[in-house]
Amino acid sequence: MDQLHYNEMQQNLEVLLATGAVSEKEIYIFGHCNASEELADLLMCKGYRVCAILDNNPGKQGSYYKRIPIIGPREILDRDMKRMLICVVSRAYEAMAQQMRQMGYSGRLEKLVDYNTFAEYSLAPETISRKRERLKRGMEILERIRRKYNCYFYLLCPFSALGDVYYAMAYLPGFLKKNSIKNYAVITVGKGCSDIAAMFGYADREILSQNDMDELVQAVLFTRAKDAFIAHHDRPYANLLMRALKVKLIPFEVLYRCGVYGLEKNFAPYHPTIFQHFSGYDSMEKGNTVVLSPYAKSVAGIGDQVWREIISYFQRKGAQVYTNVSGEEEPLPGTFPLRVSLLELQSAVEWAGTFIGLRSGLCDVIKEAHCRKVVLFPDCCYSDTRWKVADFFHLEGWENIVVYETMADDASDDRHRNSMEERNAEGRVGVIYVK
Repeated sequence: MDQLHYNEMQQNLEVLLATGAVSEKEIYIFGHCNASEELADLLMCKGYRVCAILDNNPGKQGSYYKRIPIIGPREILDRDMKRMLICVVSRAYEAMAQQMRQMGYSGRLEKLVDYNTFAEYSLAPETISRKRERLKRGMEILERIRRKYNCYFYLLCPFSALGDVYYAMAYLPGFLKKNSIKNYAVITVGKGCSDIAAMFGYADREILSQNDMDELVQAVLFTRAKDAFIAHHDRPYANLLMRALKVKLIPFEVLYRCGVYGLEKNFAPYHPTIFQHFSGYDSMEKGNTVVLSPYAKSVAGIGDQVWREIISYFQRKGAQVYTNVSGEEEPLPGTFPLRVSLLELQSAVEWAGTFIGLRSGLCDVIKEAHCRKVVLFPDCCYSDTRWKVADFFHLEGWENIVVYETMADDASDDRHRNSMEERNAEGRVGVIYVK
């Protein structure tokens, strides 16, 4: 979850708690994802107990997050709904709210983050008027970009996710050639994503805020602009690729190569070539340093215990341990902070010698780095599909390891452990068990 949305969630939660109506409620969270885990952590830090995380995906049900069970929504319908509060920090809030009401849920349901500012399901006159004004602003942004980049083609990366932008850039040359496009501009959300485009050598770049991007996307969709393309597999629901994932496992990179851009399956990606040299070599021991990356926006996290054990293991071996941080992120306890630009990161991890990270777009950014590279996955399914995160986001050439939280005396644990061991024997993933 990015910092902007985290702050919004925190502020809305504070307002909700200030009403005093939460103290006697049974709290549930709908949708298991990185954002819901951050909400659970926030609630627990404030002394509140989360009874369960609700999720429609059978592949996630029966698992746990920090001893919080993940269950199907129907399992709470026989409980006292007057005492319930369901919190939602998912992009699918409208669908979730409708589902719960249709199932007969009559308790309180609160949206704490407004991701989809373009989605309001109402024909009320005030809504239509507001949307017209929004479309007008989006058209003004589009016209401003057209004036700046006259007779160009506009490639929109509508979501501030490093991995998505990385693959959008890696396969962009094939798309441009296929469509005989010569002059183009890459439009991203935030400087970090623009830096990814810079790594690939794309010179004409425009940076927008998320709100401006949402309004621009709405204008592009509404007017069916022929000079713009939305390079994303999901947001803002411009195609049906997510439906294809319900039927077949399509790895993340393939989703961009074949799904978003329509390129042949054997089309080779372009690699970034523009980097900056690591400037902190005087304080970091070359070849005997581990860089940890425990943060991700779109993938569920792993327990603190795992990171503590990793830190302790390498420190006992005499290695320095750093945590890669940006913005308001804090280094893991007992480690040094590593604050470098994305353009400098590959050089930094090559100097360090070892990189261990939770699966995030940062892993894609340094996927070509020449060092030991370990990627950790939570043991859960991607989005609302039945495919494991470790299979969808698998990284070739890396040590792919799944972190499985085992519950003592759970009969399903043995079955799951056997399944994990089979995958481990295939050599595709390793497994770490934690209690």
